[in-house]
Amino acid sequence: MKAPIVITGGSSGIGEAIRLRLEAAGYETLNLDIQRPDDACQNFIACDLSDPVSLDAALTSVPAQVGGLICVAGVGPMPDNPMKVMTVNFLGTRWLTEQILPRIQSKGSVTLVASSAGRDWRDNRAQVDGMIEAEGFTEGQDWLNSAESGAWKADSYKFSKQCLAAYTYHAVGKARPFGVRVNCINPGITETNLSTGFRDMLGSQTYDRIVNLSGRSGQPTDVAGLAEFLAVGDAGWINGVEITVDGGYFAGVVADWHPKTG
Repeated sequence: MKAPIVITGGSSGIGEAIRLRLEAAGYETLNLDIQRPDDACQNFIACDLSDPVSLDAALTSVPAQVGGLICVAGVGPMPDNPMKVMTVNFLGTRWLTEQILPRIQSKGSVTLVASSAGRDWRDNRAQVDGMIEAEGFTEGQDWLNSAESGAWKADSYKFSKQCLAAYTYHAVGKARPFGVRVNCINPGITETNLSTGFRDMLGSQTYDRIVNLSGRSGQPTDVAGLAEFLAVGDAGWINGVEITVDGGYFAGVVADWHPKTG
């Protein structure tokens, strides 16, 4: 019998699309989310990534052996609560990943779903490295609260995703002794219940321009196929990579072939 695949954020959006795709393919899933899904979810485990007590409780319901972990749960921009953004999108996700990692069977995998907003983490490497070096949940919060690190609050969502994307490379080393792979997916603008927050963050003109240059906005199912492949497909030598899923938008940024207006 196949070991279950743990998915965080499997109740809606990209996480739900991944969960349903895996279940349709015959895989058992464990859905760790703050809210119960509308459908008849196989195995729901209540989990708030911002709350260490909730994380500990959720972990007791995860079996000793699982087939893999797909981290999708996250929150969008929250200008009034940047710490919440960081604890959910990075600190809680990192902590849960490192706790579940020893339970993943050999040749299993971890897939981190970050964002195209964090793809440029190398441009902010000093601060990103500072966050990653602050290991653990409490130490991470202490670092975020320190005066020296305060610049992250200007765009906590972007910083949280920069940290998660960059963490991929560190996680590969942590996973190697267990025979587990770690990869990262960076979705572009994708229609989910977080879309309104992204439109507010970017501004409607910029948001609509990116969608236009991408050909269309993404759908959760556009990401689900790749997540399935990385988790359970013939991807045994794909390890330590970030893959952007944005309809080709970033290609135009790199090669500078986007029109300057429109």
